[in-house]
Amino acid sequence: MTKSYIAADGTPITDEMIDRWSEAYERGDFPEGERTVGGVHYGRPPLSSEGTAVVSVKVPIGMKRAIEREASKAGISTSEYARGALADKLLRSA
Repeated sequence: MTKSYIAADGTPITDEMIDRWSEAYERGDFPEGERTVGGVHYGRPPLSSEGTAVVSVKVPIGMKRAIEREASKAGISTSEYARGALADKLLRSA
């Protein structure tokens, strides 16, 4: 079963169009009517526009293992898991 796509202007997007665009991008060309709006930025985007700071906390080994296990289940890093847990707690107390 083929998935169909419709552009914002209502134009149907075909597999042939996608193939043509992919080939152009791989050559470093942009299809007619397309342009860049800035340079290419490599690497991970910043976590925050205000900058970041390190917060170190000591937790029991069992808790650390539980955090690692839950983060792994969620497919995220332990840092991302901890940030999420802290954000949830802060949002609930606001």
